[in-house]
Amino acid sequence: MQLFPKILIANRGEIAVRIIRTAGKMGITTVAVYAAGERDTLHVRMADEARELKGSSLAETYLNADQIISIARETGSPAIHPGYGFMSENENFAEACEKAGIIFIGPRSETIALMGNKTLARESAINAGLPVVEGYTGTVNELLLKGAGMKFPVLVKAAAGGGGKGMRIVHSKENLQDAIEATRREAEAYFGNGMVFLEQYIDSPRHIEVQLLADNHGNVIHLFERECSIQRRYQKIVEESPSPSVNDKMRKDLGDAALKLARAINYRNAGTIEFLADRHGNFYFLEMNTRIQVEHPATEFITNTDIVEEQIHIAAGHKLRIDLRDKGIDGHAIECRIYAEDPAAGFIPHPGKMTCYHQPEGKGVRVDSAYDHEDEVSGNYDPLISKLITHGKNREDAREKMVLALGNYGIHGIKTNISFLQSLMHNDDFKTASFSTTWCEENAGRIIEAENMIKSMNPWQVPAIGAIIASLERKTGRNLLWDNLGYWREEKKLRFCFEGEIVDATIIMVSGNDYQLILSGEEFTGKYNFENKRMKLEFKNEYYIVFISVNSEGQFRVTCRGFDYFFRRFDFLKKKEIFLPSKDETLSGSGAIYSPMPGRIVKVNESAGSVVKKGDTLLIIESMKMENSIKAPEDGIIESISVKEGELIDGSLPLILFQNNQTT
Repeated sequence: MQLFPKILIANRGEIAVRIIRTAGKMGITTVAVYAAGERDTLHVRMADEARELKGSSLAETYLNADQIISIARETGSPAIHPGYGFMSENENFAEACEKAGIIFIGPRSETIALMGNKTLARESAINAGLPVVEGYTGTVNELLLKGAGMKFPVLVKAAAGGGGKGMRIVHSKENLQDAIEATRREAEAYFGNGMVFLEQYIDSPRHIEVQLLADNHGNVIHLFERECSIQRRYQKIVEESPSPSVNDKMRKDLGDAALKLARAINYRNAGTIEFLADRHGNFYFLEMNTRIQVEHPATEFITNTDIVEEQIHIAAGHKLRIDLRDKGIDGHAIECRIYAEDPAAGFIPHPGKMTCYHQPEGKGVRVDSAYDHEDEVSGNYDPLISKLITHGKNREDAREKMVLALGNYGIHGIKTNISFLQSLMHNDDFKTASFSTTWCEENAGRIIEAENMIKSMNPWQVPAIGAIIASLERKTGRNLLWDNLGYWREEKKLRFCFEGEIVDATIIMVSGNDYQLILSGEEFTGKYNFENKRMKLEFKNEYYIVFISVNSEGQFRVTCRGFDYFFRRFDFLKKKEIFLPSKDETLSGSGAIYSPMPGRIVKVNESAGSVVKKGDTLLIIESMKMENSIKAPEDGIIESISVKEGELIDGSLPLILFQNNQTT
């Protein structure tokens, strides 16, 4: 049987890029689809052909089955790869492809429907002999009734969901209705299906999943397990394979359980069966994801398998080309998800324009990214920028490579979780794999606080020297005297502010690729290479990679080993400072309340004149398909609300004028 001559990728971002790369390797022509404003994105530039999706909302673009199938027909694409998210687990889309004579690179539509229905999936797991936890689905009233009889805490989940989207933990029945309604909204927005499911919550569980491959000829194998317990907001941020908490017996039991269910439902193509494991090593069926997973590269590293390539071969009718007996575990792999978000502010999304973008490289390092240069990170989608994966001979080797790789990742212009991940990699609990699905959020504050300690391990002179050299090489394009005033002194002394401290430096020589300077009374010499905001800098016979950018006010941002430093020369004349109300915090006490991010107003809970208590939810904002609550900073009174439900905001204007009790 021949492979497909052409494939349409019904997705965007890093997964579309990843599929295009494998298809190209296989000699398959690719067709990308894109929404308005995405014409210059990486997946569109890499594809052989591209077609714009008409419309402005997700429902009109990436969730529009008719339009996607129409484009497949127009471009002569006999197959569609859905990636993950969007239409990947939509049985109606898979069925529409089947009826249109287009191969859906994934399982059959009836299998997606079966596993996408939490009740039927549970029944299938029970019938196959897998252990399950208590759970229900139904209307809001039915769930409130059933939930009242469950032991709290419980999980409220999107029945058609996956990837941590649309999931909340509820500790009391008083909060159950709000959680159900919020989950329904998220599920409808992201999956096009607002059905909600209740499930018994397991205290301090581990999240472990098994990767499957199955063909149309009755052959099914697993590619071992992944550990996915490091999560925030019920979404994974670090995954690894194999799981450090699984011994040989448990690995066999997990694999056997996954194979039982796959055979029982006559599964085909790639899929993942997810389990929760308790402290005693007991595991319970959680759900099946009938698609490729975000974290599949970790499995690819330890099994030397291209899962996307296998998906395509299976969809083309081929038998499995690999056998479990041929696949031992080769070392260890760790994957970190690089997000546009602010961990210190509760991991809220932080979209915007990147002003610097450089990816790490090296043996055992892989980056699956949606970007290859400075670009806009949209607030309309998930805030994932890329996935950084490292492979080592064992877990510690993979962790050390991850520390180095995170330190060689440079992103400026937006906030990211890179320094948080760097701190997490140094954490003793992570080093010893002593964590659960709640560990990351429970320890987020401690991890963030540890960033300064880990940052202090870097010699401060490295980013300072990097910033000095960059400032001497700065070109404005305007050739204005005051931009370069400091260079013209006979005695090349500089005074600058570095990380809030005043520092003096004497420039002896910065020429070609050599530097010699005196910094705080100590002389340093070495070589450097500075190009496109990336500098390779020699310091005390060791080389460092630093990333350097400068804003319009002359402030330099320097990233060294994953941590940011800020530098400003005093001899640069700068524009008059423009002071705007701070938006670094969601709330500003008495006065104006701003949004910490662009987004859409989902719900307005109060009105002008309302008397509120500290912590009351005033507004709910959706950004990057996640809901975020704006809460009252103090007891007080709402003076006015300047937004309404459904309105799009950019975060620059106040949402609410607020008076606390002390000012009334």
